[in-house]
Amino acid sequence: MIKVLIFDLCDTVVRTAGLPGLAHLPGVEGRHDARSLERWLLDSDEFYALERGEIAADEFLAAFRTGLGLTASDDQLHRAFEGLILHEIAGMAPLLRRLAAAYPLYALSNNNVMLWRGIERIFSALDTFTEIFLSQEIGLLKPNPMAFHYVLDKIGCFPRETVLIDDNPHCTAAAAELGMATVLFRDAVTTERELSKILKK
Repeated sequence: MIKVLIFDLCDTVVRTAGLPGLAHLPGVEGRHDARSLERWLLDSDEFYALERGEIAADEFLAAFRTGLGLTASDDQLHRAFEGLILHEIAGMAPLLRRLAAAYPLYALSNNNVMLWRGIERIFSALDTFTEIFLSQEIGLLKPNPMAFHYVLDKIGCFPRETVLIDDNPHCTAAAAELGMATVLFRDAVTTERELSKILKK
């Protein structure tokens, strides 16, 4: 029996610009595109340390600026990362409010302090979550199974009692291996339909 629903945040309840949103920063445009920015981030110890809350945003931004040879100021970079959070995904706020009337809702998100400020500013239904688990606060990143175990332990549920809704197939695959039910997020309508099937079992 499903007791709890766990939602990702970025590109599941809020739409992000992705790395193309950084490609027009002063000192970036014309020198780097989304692919080279992504390559630097994925190869960067500082990026993962930021998302696990091991270093402050300013330390990460210094490495980001140096590693890519940027001229953007800290203030410009802070605003740019916050600005990667574009808007609520259509239909998600009302869906969460309907679901919260029947189930405790939680969030588990790979995140950082800059993106989180953008989410707080943009999303109107954060109050529907009983608790929000952010990677920079728990020190764990999905799809590491330890991130899911951490949340399951905190909320007092077995994997079979939960559903993970996430846009990242690596995360849903890892959760499914633990025995969690999963929905690979595409849009609010499809998510509601797929959740209905799971919750009726």
